[in-house]
Amino acid sequence: MRRLTPFLLAAILSVSACNEAAQTPETPSSLSKNYPIALQKIAEGVWVHTSNYTVPGRKPIPSNGLIVEDGDSLIMVDTAWGEKATESLLETVKSEIGKPVTKVIITHHHLDKIAGVDVMEFAGAEVFTHPLTPVKAANAGYPVPNTSVAALKDAKSRTKVGPVEIAYPGAAHAQENLVVYIPSKKILYGGCAIKGAEANSMGNLDDADIKAWPTTLNWIKTTYPETQTIVPGHGKGSDLRLIDRTLAMIAKKVNADNEASKTKESEVPAKP
Repeated sequence: MRRLTPFLLAAILSVSACNEAAQTPETPSSLSKNYPIALQKIAEGVWVHTSNYTVPGRKPIPSNGLIVEDGDSLIMVDTAWGEKATESLLETVKSEIGKPVTKVIITHHHLDKIAGVDVMEFAGAEVFTHPLTPVKAANAGYPVPNTSVAALKDAKSRTKVGPVEIAYPGAAHAQENLVVYIPSKKILYGGCAIKGAEANSMGNLDDADIKAWPTTLNWIKTTYPETQTIVPGHGKGSDLRLIDRTLAMIAKKVNADNEASKTKESEVPAKP
């Protein structure tokens, strides 16, 4: 079967917002209706899953992850944005792919990626994270993974899980953000370390390391030069140019901050 080009990845559909306030048990039909999931096949045995979350007063925010075939089972990279959305994702995977998810890779501790980890652990999936992710999740009051991978502790470390390679390239959007590479498909899931093709801002920088971020991105680009498709944590995918675009956005942000700092300093009255 012909593999979709990186640019067809840009056709990932946005879906309507999740109703996080629901209190009653969801039937299968109401789950898919109230917490819709877009599941887009981008290569043989590889799908992008997209859920949406709505902050009051704002448009729904799409969040991506991956589903990767691993023999008779599946690997999920990042959960959907919310517990109910993750339940809906499992239901969608069951109906459209028909294989169980037995492993979950969480790329960092923010809710858009980790919110459904309890759901996945309850379903019996084995969880893989950076060692800092459970600590940071607990400190933030978020769902906490029960396991982590000691081999991913140091920057530039890598380990294999089935058909994928998990790498900790270093700090970027978050101190412990991971990336996932599928060598046989030349697909890289960059998570939130890499901005989507249509992004016009750096987004949430509360846990970001702006100084380290460029070094991290350059390591990713050097380590996986054969990448043909990059799936970002949010928005539209493309190819390695997404890394260059993210680097340019970081440089623009740093320059703007420097200029703002200089302006602020110049406005401080001189001491008499």
